[in-house]
Amino acid sequence: MSTASPDLSFKVLSLLSKERAVYGLRNGDHQRYRKHCANKIHRLRQVTGAACGKKTFKAPPKVEVASIKDVRQLQLLLFSAERALAHSHELKVLKVNTPSLKRDQLSWLRQALKISTQLHTIAQSLYLGEAESTAHIDARTFGEITIYYLTVRSELVFEKSNWVGALADLACRRKLLDTFAEGAHDSYDQALATEFIDSHDPLIRFCAYKLGRAESHDIDGVMAEIDSEVLEEALPGFPSLVEKLRAETGAEEMESGRKMLEDVEFAGEKVEMRNAEIVGIMVKVQHALKKLEREGKGKGGRGIKRWDQVLSILGEAEGIARKLLEDHEATGSTSSLRSSRTGQSLTLAHQYIIYLLLANRIRRDLALVESLTTSSIPEDPAQFKLVGGKAKLEEAVKTLGAIVKLYDTTLQSLKQAAELGIVQEKEGVRSGVEGLEAYFHALRCYNLARLHCIHPTPSYASAVQLLATASVSLRQATDFLSIPVDEPVLSISSDALSTLTKHAAVLEKAAKKGLFNESVQRPVFFDMAFNYVDLPLESIQTHAGNHKHSGATKDTLVKQKEATLQKTETQNLVNAKKGGDTRETTPAVELQDDQQQGKKGWLGGWFGRK
Repeated sequence: MSTASPDLSFKVLSLLSKERAVYGLRNGDHQRYRKHCANKIHRLRQVTGAACGKKTFKAPPKVEVASIKDVRQLQLLLFSAERALAHSHELKVLKVNTPSLKRDQLSWLRQALKISTQLHTIAQSLYLGEAESTAHIDARTFGEITIYYLTVRSELVFEKSNWVGALADLACRRKLLDTFAEGAHDSYDQALATEFIDSHDPLIRFCAYKLGRAESHDIDGVMAEIDSEVLEEALPGFPSLVEKLRAETGAEEMESGRKMLEDVEFAGEKVEMRNAEIVGIMVKVQHALKKLEREGKGKGGRGIKRWDQVLSILGEAEGIARKLLEDHEATGSTSSLRSSRTGQSLTLAHQYIIYLLLANRIRRDLALVESLTTSSIPEDPAQFKLVGGKAKLEEAVKTLGAIVKLYDTTLQSLKQAAELGIVQEKEGVRSGVEGLEAYFHALRCYNLARLHCIHPTPSYASAVQLLATASVSLRQATDFLSIPVDEPVLSISSDALSTLTKHAAVLEKAAKKGLFNESVQRPVFFDMAFNYVDLPLESIQTHAGNHKHSGATKDTLVKQKEATLQKTETQNLVNAKKGGDTRETTPAVELQDDQQQGKKGWLGGWFGRK
């Protein structure tokens, strides 16, 4: 009874990308990743029965083509090469540059090349069916293993300053990755291939520069100049491998049936999603937004629940993009395999996701405002007395308070959006955000003024002040929104602006009437001062210009002053006589000073004193 040959195919690039991202290589921690690879190798040896023994050392069995029966045997070779490669990278990033470290680094690179060559040879035998083993792998797995083998070999040749050989290996590697990107089943696989392309593009540019190419930054031009004979010499059987990969992946048919991420543009500029994780989550975001538009935004709890689902996915996308950007910035100065283009695309993608998150949060808040707008609030802004009693009034006050809080959240989101770099760089986007901020500030002031007017203890003065602020914000919003806006968060029509202006004017007029008709009670003890203090009415009349000045009047005033002085002197004499009965009169200060000056003699009073 014949059994089907086992398929040992697996996704090499996806496995490497996930392991490197999770276990420290994304942060540039090569030591942590090397230790993880050692632990991974130990577990794979235990599972495949290739352990070295516990008490006494036992040489592990060699991995040969005939003995390959499990995919984990291929992964054992893969992670053995990864451990050696991580050790080499760990020595390379050290600041101490000594000949011994350089020698150790090249030694570990040669070890990685030796293991990867063994893996590539076994994979080629399994792919072509030349082995005695019944197992096999597909063209995709063999192509990805070939890419890994070329990656290790190109790094070793590059470290030896063999620019021609390094450029040939890097060109073969990039051609294979381009083939995978063209035949990707979804946007995740396409971004995964792009991620591996970006990791070694700086090496291609440097090799082209060392070979004397003037425009070394043009990678596509460099790749176009490399002949097919050079690629065939670097990797025998390269054209046939590319053809089989295109046939297996269906690159031509895949373009129509691929689960693609739609092109993302911001103010006419394309936002490139070059990372597989960002692409995967952005596909979910676009799917959720399409579902929201298809099913309708709706009102009430069901509509808000749909908005919450969209915001949850966008929050997850923002977290992934922020983490990737932080890791790239942390390792950008130490890793030579990082591309500046990747950093720019990550920054732009992160800021675009934040803008998308804030825009949908604003739309969700406005949907909540629509659901809160009920019949409890009168349509006429000048109507302050509500029909329905105390319960109706309390409901209206709570509703207006909730609306004001939602507008506060909207303003906070708009301020955060205005601080983004992609918003400040685009004049059309910035003016649109500032116009919306002014409009919603006016709307908030208007609703807060209505709340002050219909409150059980109204404050018409505060309402008038708020409406004055709202009128200024409305003029600013009209100026900003009259200009064509790029990437609008919301479209505010001119009718909405004019309606809000009219309602604010009606409410201001009614609030002023209420303020003037309000009877203000004087505070306690308000006119106490008038009961105990005589006002100088004559001097007040004189300063006012109502009192006539004449000579008789001046004489009268002089006589009054003289009479007052005489009364004062008489009173002082009477008081002095009364005080003399009890004690001696205290001499004046001036007389005491004169007596003391008369008693002084020579030399300050030492001689001639009586």
